[in-house]
Amino acid sequence: MISRMKKWILLGSALFAVSSMAARPNVLFIVADDLNVDIACYGHPQVKTPNIDKLRERGMVFERAYAQYPLCNPSRNSFLSGLYPGTSGCLDNGMNIREAVPDVVTLPQLFKNNGYRTVTTGKIFHQKDPISWSHISNVRTGGLLPTDEEPMFYLHGWSDEGETKGEGRMLADETVKWFEWRSVTEGEELLKDGRAKRATINRIDEIVADNAPFFLSVGFARPHDPYFAPKRFFDMYPLDSLSLPVAPDDASPIPDHAFYHVFKDAFATMNEQKKREAMRSYYAGVSYMDEQLGLVLDHAEEQGLLENTVVVFMGDNGYQVGEKEYWNKGLLFERSCQAPLIIATPGMKAAGGACARVVEFVDIYPTLAELCGLEPPDGLDGTSLAPLLNDPTAPREEIAYSYCNADRSVRDPRFRYMVWKQGGHALYDHEKDADENYNLADNPEYAPVVKRMRKLIDAMPEPN
Repeated sequence: MISRMKKWILLGSALFAVSSMAARPNVLFIVADDLNVDIACYGHPQVKTPNIDKLRERGMVFERAYAQYPLCNPSRNSFLSGLYPGTSGCLDNGMNIREAVPDVVTLPQLFKNNGYRTVTTGKIFHQKDPISWSHISNVRTGGLLPTDEEPMFYLHGWSDEGETKGEGRMLADETVKWFEWRSVTEGEELLKDGRAKRATINRIDEIVADNAPFFLSVGFARPHDPYFAPKRFFDMYPLDSLSLPVAPDDASPIPDHAFYHVFKDAFATMNEQKKREAMRSYYAGVSYMDEQLGLVLDHAEEQGLLENTVVVFMGDNGYQVGEKEYWNKGLLFERSCQAPLIIATPGMKAAGGACARVVEFVDIYPTLAELCGLEPPDGLDGTSLAPLLNDPTAPREEIAYSYCNADRSVRDPRFRYMVWKQGGHALYDHEKDADENYNLADNPEYAPVVKRMRKLIDAMPEPN
């Protein structure tokens, strides 16, 4: 214990104000489902996220942060274990992390093992992992559940959202039944994110009453479809104010096997009106989630909890909002793999700043371990971001890996390169082509880049 305190004091001298070193910092860990970078602090001119903006003023925005798998379960299992999907073997939505790695010590479990109260509210793991938690919220009632009764906070799980009322309709055919929107006018209290907010506030009050060190996780459901949000958020985005993405006529073709066809075929039935409705609905969900986030953060601040708390806010993966004629995630393009990441620490020197370094979500585990003076398990794939919180230009290797089914992608500061197992590869130069319209993989001028990037792909960890 003495050596750990010494380690914490040394870390604190670099990153925190002296007044914050009296106790180990707490963690407030917040994940929004399917949130891409269409938010104000990432430069989107239209989407309204005042509470995310407020958080970024006290923290650091990582402008180029990437999920290791653009799908809920493997992405969450990756950043909650600190392991690449290829290292753990968790490469689909149905696998529990302990099926893949039975002896894994997850991120919240590390904190639990070191005396923290670890609490989950909403969807953090996509599959149950009761070992990670000391307390689990009943999001329906706002109370607590035994850890072996962790509720499944899924899209089609316990939710009563279907009982809400308001204007809305299906956006595609019945193949994708949850791809619908609803501008809620009755039953707002049944929406998932409002319930998650209320349960989180209850947990905050309990933490304050008990004066317990905590790792509090909050999982917001929006902007994941179905796109249900209160009407006032739909009203923020008039349909005629929205511009759909349009690829240039000479854009390079993309092989069919780059897509999930069950989705692509359904999206092909959408006319322009439905596409605009889908965009509006996604953005309405973003702003609704932002409101609930603000209420949680405001309550934590009123209770004095943010004075010694590290706050992490992130999406679990990116999302295509019509790019490549696609309305989902699960692709290896930038829009599916890039997601927001903001980290705020007490007294941080670079508060309000931005970091342009390429980082990965597997970096979050070692970062939180270092910030809180905990010894992480051996074998993590990530590298701590703590030096960047002090100096956003600090040197580091800037490589981000992403997996999707048997396909692979790598991102460096300038290029994205992807290889599809069924055939074909693609290289996009983000310095010239941020929307990834022009495939340069077979351009002789870029052969040295392809060779270098292919070596990185070949070095990606793979399941045994």
